[in-house]
Amino acid sequence: MDDVARKHASVRKKVILWYNQHGRSFPWRNTTDSYHILIAEILLRRTTASAVSRVFNDFMNRFDSPTRLAHARESTIVRALSTLGLQTLRAKQLKETASIIVKDWNGEIPKSHESLQSLPGVGNYIASAVRNFAYGESVPLVDGNVIHFISRVFGIQFAGPTDTKAWEFMAPFGGSHKAKLYWGIIDLVAAVCLRRNPRCGVCPLSKVCEWYTKGDTTSETT
Repeated sequence: MDDVARKHASVRKKVILWYNQHGRSFPWRNTTDSYHILIAEILLRRTTASAVSRVFNDFMNRFDSPTRLAHARESTIVRALSTLGLQTLRAKQLKETASIIVKDWNGEIPKSHESLQSLPGVGNYIASAVRNFAYGESVPLVDGNVIHFISRVFGIQFAGPTDTKAWEFMAPFGGSHKAKLYWGIIDLVAAVCLRRNPRCGVCPLSKVCEWYTKGDTTSETT
């Protein structure tokens, strides 16, 4: 095992151990229901997990299947999402997505990456998230949090979440407990690896973090 592979393995283990002790609990993290996970990932765009958690259970109880969501009035969906912002856009996309799932997939969430990406508002990240968290596939996930994490811990700069090299870099992190790995990264960035004033003293990765070991622990990064 080369140095890069060893660091990948070490970081992966430390993140998962930290998540087991400190990770946040959200309803979409306690299910493998593909419909619930798809809806959660769509709602999580451009808002916080805490905000989504306040409406998620009620939303899923009210629209508990693609069929019910597809047949709902758009205005009803808007009201259910009123605290999230962008509720009109979200409601339109959700209704369109549910309608396609009912019409083309008999009410079942598709499994292939290409089919998932054909749904309104579903890009590479959401398709990969559904494949990981619902279907148990070991595929990489890259968003702004992961880019920030890689920049800090590994000292590698990528152009952004759409940079294919970033996705290739995250591929070796697969394997068992991959959901906990990605949730751990998200929660570490939210609570410890802050863009400003990071809490390096309580970070489980400080001994292997390129940014910390170089002594630059006050400036803002990506």
